[in-house]
Amino acid sequence: MVFNILIATHGKMSNGLKDAAETITGMEVQIDTINLISGKVIEEIGQEVTQVINNDNSKEGLLILTDIVSASPYNQSVLAVGNSEEGLQNNIYIIGGVNLPMLLEAINHQLLNNNIQDAVEDIILQGKNGINQWHISQLEDESEDDDF
Repeated sequence: MVFNILIATHGKMSNGLKDAAETITGMEVQIDTINLISGKVIEEIGQEVTQVINNDNSKEGLLILTDIVSASPYNQSVLAVGNSEEGLQNNIYIIGGVNLPMLLEAINHQLLNNNIQDAVEDIILQGKNGINQWHISQLEDESEDDDF
């Protein structure tokens, strides 16, 4: 595997995203999860991120996906990366605002053994493209365009 994936979120959202990805792909995925649950000391998140960074699976790169930019999981990840070895820092990317399409894109790049530098832009783009809206009024607009 070329790079490792870590999801760090508030509550158990990271576990839910991992579970959803496994349901969709039909296989167990190589993803670490960290949960900031109520009552947990925030600095523990940074310690857990540091453990993942120092894990042998992360030597080729680590993608950290967090739920909210500038919130505790994101900030603790930034601090952990900043305190890690320089050789590791260049291959770690943190992306805030994780959603399921983004995670699936990351898993796809992971399975294809793509390097993390090439994958990050595609992952962010898929996350953005995975957001859309629909409203019942669109049906009325579409029916008005029909030429019968």
